[in-house]
Amino acid sequence: MEAGLHELPLVFFTVLAQTVVGAFIALTFQLATPKGKTEANKTHYIMTALWLIIAIGFIASTTHLGSPERAFNALNRVGVSDLSNEIATGSLFFALGGAYWALAVSRYLQKDRPNLPLVGMVSSIESKLPTAWQPLGRVVVAISGLIFIGAMAKLYLIPTVPTWNSVYTPVSFFLTAVLAGSALAVGLLQAVRCGEHLQKALVGIAIVGAIGVAISTYLNYQYLTGVKTAIFTALDLVPDYLTITFIRFGLIAAGILLLLISLKKRTALISFSGFALILIGELLARTLFYGLHMTVGLKALGG
Repeated sequence: MEAGLHELPLVFFTVLAQTVVGAFIALTFQLATPKGKTEANKTHYIMTALWLIIAIGFIASTTHLGSPERAFNALNRVGVSDLSNEIATGSLFFALGGAYWALAVSRYLQKDRPNLPLVGMVSSIESKLPTAWQPLGRVVVAISGLIFIGAMAKLYLIPTVPTWNSVYTPVSFFLTAVLAGSALAVGLLQAVRCGEHLQKALVGIAIVGAIGVAISTYLNYQYLTGVKTAIFTALDLVPDYLTITFIRFGLIAAGILLLLISLKKRTALISFSGFALILIGELLARTLFYGLHMTVGLKALGG
């Protein structure tokens, strides 16, 4: 666990980025409904939170690299380096998502806050686009987000790190997007009082995601018990693995309970509290993930 604490910038970056991708995709379903189209201004306004959250994640990641300049240097090896591919796909998702949001929000800001800087210019650009640009834009951003998570997972599929080099790494990354992303979307929708039917569906998706996380975690634990070197086993690296895992699932269960309560109370504070518990649970799991880092010189013995 102590080793994982040294990678806290990456813990926050990966979990927050995956959460934002999941939440964005969830909100696109709201915008695709007839009622969602009439309340599109509310949904686009609350998307502001997504780009603030992922910006925090990127800032955290640059502290791991030492300086932002190193991130730009890493882009020189796009297509060759998995790290470069992660940075490139993440930047693309951020840029496409931010551009979509800015164009979409400008339409409403032109009416609500016309004196804000650049609103008129961005709104004039948006007005010249074909009417189908928004649904197409959402699809493009969503696909770029999924590619981003895939590139993120690929970075950790290292043959010499058997604790990471398994199917459970990409599965856990995508499940974080499903679980935490759905929970965040519920809170955001409740904050602007729209998408009641979608909120119920998203809580259901979060429950399914939690079940998937439980199954994946159990199978991954079984896999880890068989990963060993001549000196130690993988789980020796995190002797508190089971304790923290139980705490994690306690937080997730409490978070989902709060989401269910929020559906009846229709209180955003309750749903955000549920999301916070789920997010903490995923942060704990990702800390364990980094704590399990081990390398083998010649061979990893699997059970």
